[in-house]
Order: sequence, then structure tokens, then C-alpha cells
Amino acid sequence: MAEHGIQLLDGSSASQIMHYSLKAAVEAYPLVFNEVNFPEKLEDFKKGYVDILPQFEAARVTSHARADIARLLAEAFQMQIIYRNHDGQRQLQEHLQQPAKPLEIARLSPNCEPGWKPSLHFLKRDWPNLTRLGNALLSENIISPAASEALAWLAQDLGNDDQVNLSQRKVVVFGASAEMAPTLQFNAAGAEILWLDLAPPAALVASQCRGSGVQYPVNGVDLLRQPAETLATILAFADGQPLDLCLYAYAPGQAREMRLAAAMNAQVNALPRDIVKSVTLLLSPTTATPLDEKDLLALVTRKKNRPRWEAALDSLGLLGQGGGAVQQGALGASRSLVSIQGASYQAAQYLAKLMTAEAWVASGQLSPRQPANEQSRQHPTEPLRVSANTAPITQTRSIAHPIFDAAFGGAAALGVQTFTPAQSQTLNGLLAVHDWCHPDPAIPGKIRVHGGIHTLPYPMETALKVAAAIGFAQSPRLLGGLFRP
Repeated sequence: MAEHGIQLLDGSSASQIMHYSLKAAVEAYPLVFNEVNFPEKLEDFKKGYVDILPQFEAARVTSHARADIARLLAEAFQMQIIYRNHDGQRQLQEHLQQPAKPLEIARLSPNCEPGWKPSLHFLKRDWPNLTRLGNALLSENIISPAASEALAWLAQDLGNDDQVNLSQRKVVVFGASAEMAPTLQFNAAGAEILWLDLAPPAALVASQCRGSGVQYPVNGVDLLRQPAETLATILAFADGQPLDLCLYAYAPGQAREMRLAAAMNAQVNALPRDIVKSVTLLLSPTTATPLDEKDLLALVTRKKNRPRWEAALDSLGLLGQGGGAVQQGALGASRSLVSIQGASYQAAQYLAKLMTAEAWVASGQLSPRQPANEQSRQHPTEPLRVSANTAPITQTRSIAHPIFDAAFGGAAALGVQTFTPAQSQTLNGLLAVHDWCHPDPAIPGKIRVHGGIHTLPYPMETALKVAAAIGFAQSPRLLGGLFRP
């Protein structure tokens, strides 16, 4: 019997959906993609998507139709997601139009004055303020110039006490217990939280820094099986007031990355527009990311200043061919994909996150049953305010793998920094607050804590292997992980 809940149309695979969506764009905009050797056959695409996707993205970002192509891709992805139950199946957006009862809710009361004072411990030292931290991280090629500017703006906006105050804001956090989610920080700052997760809010129950209230489903919530009930719960929590929606849910395996991303996107698209104050999500540095002139110059500078041993490896071809980006004129896209993460990961990151974020920013929510064609893009809704920043590679449980474990150890030799969950939560949370409060809307993928990945002048696929080799040499015990059953 087919599994109930949010599924892929006709039992499709992640690679099939990604190939279908990109092919739709290639066929709709042949002049934009005429230099991309896009494969007709799925098997060829599966073998080469790590190289194809950066070429595709570089062509898209240099096109005048950039935003329209993003919406086409977001719509094509959305149309591949269905909800199945004992009554049959229908498109997920159609299912969310059906009435449902809110989940039973429990509440935690505030127990302190609102105000979050971030702990700024990076590069093995504490920092006195956000401006200096931003300058230091930029000088070490860890963040993008836009991220440094955002931290400097926050330093001025927060004032002398350096405290974040989010009183009067209602924040819905999907995947509230995720290691990358700054849920506790937002609540300490005074935001009222709707905790949506399978796991209960144990950390907030134990916390002495609840600056505002917390609501959570008594029995947890399964976003893949209870989308209509989730939507009803969000509407009850909003009570007519605007919400900041944080899309942090993640789980690997069985295409859950992309199904969860689709589940969260569908909630955003189904809510009344006047309730959606902002949408926040995190992009991975290991997807095809738009790069501007400053980014491309940083790649060149990094290569000029590389150590001799690295230049020697490059001359032997051990660091790959073609550099760290695909460039078209003054713009480009990062070659930072890693095949070991799989097609589902890339479909979630590129289609469900980056392309959907750009579509929301340009022309608002996606409508149910909206076909991926020109007519659908002639009737946009009001644009959404979206925080879609690149988060750093973080040593979380979700990426436990012997090759990643070794690569973490060897990454520093290649100038790539990895972060602890606490460090990621701090920067992710601060940059989201910037995007919520700054008078100008943020640009998806512009603010990046890439950890050095986007200034690495080599394809990430080959650089990862070198970093792993260095890591295994430094810690031979990690080799044992390769032979576990």
C-alpha cells in the first residue's frame, strides 16, 4: 500500500523532478540556455547534474528573465508534489484548501524580561561588537560583503546594549528543534513562538530565558502527514495578526529533504497574504549560488594568495578543472555542489528554496493549480519579504558521514571554516533579524556565511576529496567509519 501523506507525483525520484523542472525552463527560454549542454535523457542528467546545475544557474542570473525563470521552476516543482490518503491523491495545494481542525495546543509562559544578547565567539576569540565581527569574518573569506554590511547595520540598530528585542512579533518555527534553528534565541528576544516539530520543546521548558510565550502541539506535529491540520493551527495562532514564518524543518533520506521543503512552502502559499509578514529559510553553500563581481574577484584573489602546496596539487589536476565558479560576464554561479549529498538535497536547496524564494520576492505566493507557463506569471500577488541567507557548513548530526567527518578536519587547510551549531544559530538568527527589520527587502542568496566555500577557486566536488584526504591523514581513526555496516 502506498504511504499516506506528502509524496512525489507518480512515484517520481528527486532527480526526475529536478530534470523535469530544469528541462521546462530550457524549453521555455531556449535563447537563455543555448550554451548549456542540457541532457535530454534523465540518466545523463543524473550523472552530470553537479556540473550542469552551475552552468544552468549562471545562464539564468545573467538573463533579463531571471525572476520569471525562477517562478517557472518553483511552479514546476510545486506541481510535482501531491498529498495521498485513503480517499486517493490530489495536489498538495488543493489538499490545503480542505477544512481541518487545529491541533491540541499546550503553552509555556514567559519567565524573564525579553532581550537576547548574542554570544559572539568566533575565530577562537570573543568579539566586542557586530561590526568588528563582520569585518573579521569578511577578511577571513568566511562571509560575503553583504553579510558584513548586515552585521554593521545591526550594530547601529541595536544601540549600546547590543540586545535584540523582538517583542510584539509572532514567529512560527517549522522544525523548531533543528540544530540550525535559532528558536531559543528568538524567544529569548521576546518573540512569541509557535513550535512546530515532532519533538516537544524540552529546551524551552528547561530554559530560564523565555522572553515571551510558547505554543506547541501536545502530541507534536508530522508536517508530511498533517499539512491541513498544521495550516489550521497556524491560523489559530495568528488570530488575524501577521507572522514571521521560519522554515527550518529538515530530515535526510527517502526524499524527505524536498518533501519537507515542499510541505513548508505549501503552508506559506496557502496562508492569507496579510498574515505573512516575512518568510525565513536557510540556503546551503553547497548548491549553485549566484555570484556577483565582488564574489568572483574574491575567487581570483584567493587563488593568487594560495600556498605553494595547494598550487602544486592544482597543477597536477588534483583539485579539479574549471575553477570554483561558472562565469558569464560580470556574474556567475558557484561550483559548490557535492554529489555525496544526493539529488534530493539539491532539488530541495535549488528548486524548493532558492528558486521559490526568488519567486516569492519578485511576485508573491504561488497559487494552487497554477501551471508553469507565461500566463501564470502575468497575475502576480504582492511580493513577500523573504530572508534566504546562506548558512555555514555546520557540524550537525544530519551530515554525519565518515567522509564529511574527515573533510571537517582537513577543510581548514583549504581555507574553509566549519561552525558549531551554537555559532550557526547566532549568525543565522542575527541575519534573519536584519532581514526582518531593514527598510530594504533582502535579496535571496546575497547574504552568505559560506565559510570560505564560495571563495574556493576549485570545484567543491574535488576539493572535498582533498580535504577528506588531509583529514584522514590527520586522524587515521576516521578511516574506520568507511567500513561500518
